[in-house]
Amino acid sequence: MQIDYNILITYGGVAKKFAKGEYIYTEGSLPHFYHQIIEGDVKLFSANDNGKEIIQGIFTIGQSFGEPPLLLEKPYISNAIATSPLVVIRITRDKLLNIFKDFPEITTSFLFNFAERLYDKASLVQIRIGTTPEDIIELFLFRYKENLNTNELLLIPYTRQQIADFTSLRVETVIRTLRKMNADGTVKIIDHKLYY
Repeated sequence: MQIDYNILITYGGVAKKFAKGEYIYTEGSLPHFYHQIIEGDVKLFSANDNGKEIIQGIFTIGQSFGEPPLLLEKPYISNAIATSPLVVIRITRDKLLNIFKDFPEITTSFLFNFAERLYDKASLVQIRIGTTPEDIIELFLFRYKENLNTNELLLIPYTRQQIADFTSLRVETVIRTLRKMNADGTVKIIDHKLYY
């Protein structure tokens, strides 16, 4: 969801920089700000005690993240970390609600954005219950490509580790399965880059 930069500034938005690897927030902490990315990327993830990660989402320029806990005034249920040097515009919950009140079209856009994210979450659940690693990975790649509305061969921007984290597969399984899918023509691997 992108709110016009000038509106955010007018309502008291402030830019904040984060270094690569720096946490924006951690699981269990209380939300105080709406975050919209001006520069860089953010990974939302959950991790268990053994360090296994499940990626909840990757967000980039123009996107916002972490809104549900902020709006509900409940603790974050995931971690948010900068995966590159990051600049966000932050604004408090009360000021965000004032924007919603003053700009109904932003509220409508927000609603559709949430619907899209819920749909994507349901798709991830469907991916994770696939019967074989091939099915799981192919459905993940299909959903990614579907969101971009293209049928062209596409460079997949995710690492093998990130695909494993999204799909709840082990990275070794992802590597082995992608090699098999490359051999049967489902995907292409060119110079260690994945295309679908």
